[in-house]
Amino acid sequence: MYRGLAAPALLILLFLFALPLYFTFSTAFEGGFETIKSVFLSPYSYRLIRFTLIESLLSAILSCAIALPFAAFFANHDFRFRKMTLALSALSFTIPSILVVLGFVIFYGNNGVLNNILKSIFNLNESPVRILYTFSAIILAHVYLNLPVAFNLITNGWTSLPHEEEAASYTLKKGRFKTFLLITLPKLRGVIANAFIIIFLFCFSSFAIVMVLGGSPEYSTLESEIYRRAHISLDYSGASALSIFSFIITTIALSLSYIGRRRERIERVDTGLKKIKKKGTKLLAFILTSAMLLFILPPMLSILYRSFFDRNGVFSLESWSLIFSASSFLSAILNSLLIAIIAATLSTLLAENIAIYSVKCNSRLAPLFATLPLATGSVTLGLGYNFLASHIPYSSIYLDYLMILATHLVLSIPFAIRTILPGAKEIPERVSEASYTLKKKNFETYMMTERPLLKSYRRKAFIFAFALSLGEVNATLSLGGGRITTLPIMIYRLIGSYNYQGASALGSVLLILAFIVFLLGERIGKKEKRWNTLR
Repeated sequence: MYRGLAAPALLILLFLFALPLYFTFSTAFEGGFETIKSVFLSPYSYRLIRFTLIESLLSAILSCAIALPFAAFFANHDFRFRKMTLALSALSFTIPSILVVLGFVIFYGNNGVLNNILKSIFNLNESPVRILYTFSAIILAHVYLNLPVAFNLITNGWTSLPHEEEAASYTLKKGRFKTFLLITLPKLRGVIANAFIIIFLFCFSSFAIVMVLGGSPEYSTLESEIYRRAHISLDYSGASALSIFSFIITTIALSLSYIGRRRERIERVDTGLKKIKKKGTKLLAFILTSAMLLFILPPMLSILYRSFFDRNGVFSLESWSLIFSASSFLSAILNSLLIAIIAATLSTLLAENIAIYSVKCNSRLAPLFATLPLATGSVTLGLGYNFLASHIPYSSIYLDYLMILATHLVLSIPFAIRTILPGAKEIPERVSEASYTLKKKNFETYMMTERPLLKSYRRKAFIFAFALSLGEVNATLSLGGGRITTLPIMIYRLIGSYNYQGASALGSVLLILAFIVFLLGERIGKKEKRWNTLR
């Protein structure tokens, strides 16, 4: 029965993923083996690979390393503002990368909010902070985007761990540091490795951050070079050959994340958080909470500020009046919402069937296959759908919508599966067995007993997939052909034309939409928890 549920989902994913990939890779061979050979043996290609690997590895290492001490404290202590900070970091999951780019330009720019504050405080004539269009800007932006991911994943994994072994270690007079190294860290190895691989893949296929904040060919990555060759130089064979290079590297990284992963089910435990009583611990809680908030909030708040104030600090509603009076603005909002809702709904439904099959049938290949799109950058996927569209005899705006929707669906399914899979592993065997003793069939057991237990995970998967689709730039930029405009595309173009106030107004709308969806999900989750408690 579970195979029957997963088979259509896997076939749809195979079709939507393999077809554009086939057209991308086959295009690489159209120029003959000489083209592929020249790309694979080119010193420039290896420079691209070297830089892409360095920035991805460094971003992932820093994100996990910085998140670890925060996770250590938040996973073991209960204090004021703890839940708010965790919720805010979870909200950061929904922040589109284009908003990170905009927030960094406005906050850390030479004439940005931070420099203006420092110049006024210290009476300086020149901007003291100059990090934009440097390697540091790329790394800082990636850490900003991915630190909340690492913090949430590690904190949640740590909170669910049983602490009997740690307690035994303390009774044997072992110190906290030694206990952490010998007992806790080995148990967290899988969680940290999972966070590291996800962040590495995010950074490896990063596009908007590299293109805008790098600002120089010196900081080109494989993904940005694929886009440049395909859409600027029109070197489709070269772009496709680089896509093969990129796919091989990321597939190896993704496969490594599954090696040694245990098949055991997750049994959620309530470890009980320690209430803070000592003044020193309270001070540490305040410092860590403040540090996290001061890192997350300023770039996003600067977008809201800049939408109402021009570069000279003069209050103006001109950008708001312009976007609300433009018909293209309403069209962009409708496009963004329509595509995001459909993509999130379909990806959640497909991911649920694949996740439950993976757990019930002990399949490790199904989730690995379903997360393969993580190994394909959105630019590469968009390029493949462009080649596919060129083989269709007619062209229309509806075809563009269909291609964009398919791309968003393929890109969001891996994250939806990774969100639902832990919930499927938590379903107790005794619940299913009790249903079978009542003469219920497999499908009835799934629909009436198991599926309701996944409700909160489906909601989280929908929110995550919705946010990813809502903020997607790369594939939409490759596929829209100028005929379909979404909010992120409008923001990207306004940043390119240095209209930061207009971009901030649109960015504020995008930020508010993501915030509303997140709040609705949290509110529904609290109602479900309250209802379950009353029952």
